[in-house]
Amino acid sequence: MRSARIALLLLITGLMAPFSAQALSVVFCTPNCSTEGASTITYGPGAVTVSRDDTGITGAATSLPITTFMLGPFTITATVTSQQSGTLQKITFSPTTVIANAGSGCSTAPNCQLEIIATSDNFDFPVSKPVGGYPAGVYMMGSFAGTEVTGDGDTVSMTGKASGLVPAGSSTFRAVSPDFINNTPAADPSNVGVSLPSSCTGNPACVFMATSLRKGFSTQISEIVQQQCGTDANGVAVTACQTQLETRVKIILKRDGNRIALPLEHRTHNEDPNHPEINPTEELAQGLAPQFGSLEVSQLSIFPNQFSMTANVILNAGDTIDPTTEEVFLRVGDYSTSILPGGFKRLGNGRLFKFTGKIDGREVVVSFSRETDTLWKFVAEVHQIQLTGVPQAPLQVPVEIGIGSDIGQDLVTARFFGK
Repeated sequence: MRSARIALLLLITGLMAPFSAQALSVVFCTPNCSTEGASTITYGPGAVTVSRDDTGITGAATSLPITTFMLGPFTITATVTSQQSGTLQKITFSPTTVIANAGSGCSTAPNCQLEIIATSDNFDFPVSKPVGGYPAGVYMMGSFAGTEVTGDGDTVSMTGKASGLVPAGSSTFRAVSPDFINNTPAADPSNVGVSLPSSCTGNPACVFMATSLRKGFSTQISEIVQQQCGTDANGVAVTACQTQLETRVKIILKRDGNRIALPLEHRTHNEDPNHPEINPTEELAQGLAPQFGSLEVSQLSIFPNQFSMTANVILNAGDTIDPTTEEVFLRVGDYSTSILPGGFKRLGNGRLFKFTGKIDGREVVVSFSRETDTLWKFVAEVHQIQLTGVPQAPLQVPVEIGIGSDIGQDLVTARFFGK
């Protein structure tokens, strides 16, 4: 669990004096924010508490819990936060749910689309950093629910960009030299969205598309982004400035009643001048969809109308997982799905977590049992499913399991029965 690795806020001592300001704007638009006459709702800027000590600002956090509301054909619930703590700056959507309302007409409308843009301001990330390259990353995990048709399913994509933020007047700021997270240098012609899915980087038209088998997704990417600060009013180059993050999510739901649920995150790290021994790239890798210690799939059995698998999930020392409060993602070959927080029951004095129920009309049974502090046994069965395209031995099948923002991958040779 990510919170076991990174403290989100520094402890505030009695010597620090908190104050409030305005920060973080979140805009919801349908069909999108660039269309003239689009339906738009803006939340924020929100109240942020910033703490100072004799060395400057050391911590800031903004949270916008957005209660359920309707916009066009959609019902939306979201919580969006921005946080700066030490060398970390990030914007997080968790949880966020979008539903195409019954009777909305999404099954026939060509533009049943939603765009969400979250933008930080000078109060969100008040600590300036020098001009230069900094590790940044985005991750997105979640699932669609409802009827999907292969080749015409619901879609989602995400773009993250980071800019320098410099004063433009007595109380205004302007963004300088935006750099998109897309695996290419800032000067590259491909410095454009989309960031996620990771296979889409640099392609503005690329999206994750759901199918009848592939409804869950877990994807991430990281890049060294270049922060530039431009010049001041006298034309003198500015050598250090604040950071602005913009996170943009685009969603299309094709049919009435379909929905998407997700957490996603956009973060950057800079060097800590007081701790030069800390590598910001390593900090990013540890915090952005970090890997389990290892995932070892011991068995994958495929039947005509179901499959089952067992695996060992081995955590890094000090890590924890809690399937009752974190989203659980499973991918086997072309099949993927997610179990949302609240789906698992805690049993056996906290040593067993079990989900039994229907997902997309299929009977699903999944359990995690804690063998030791770092070793968990994972067992899954999915019924009413015909896995297609699964390679026969000796070829291997890719398997991925995610819990919260922690993920693991393995390859396993499947056993086939009844074919």
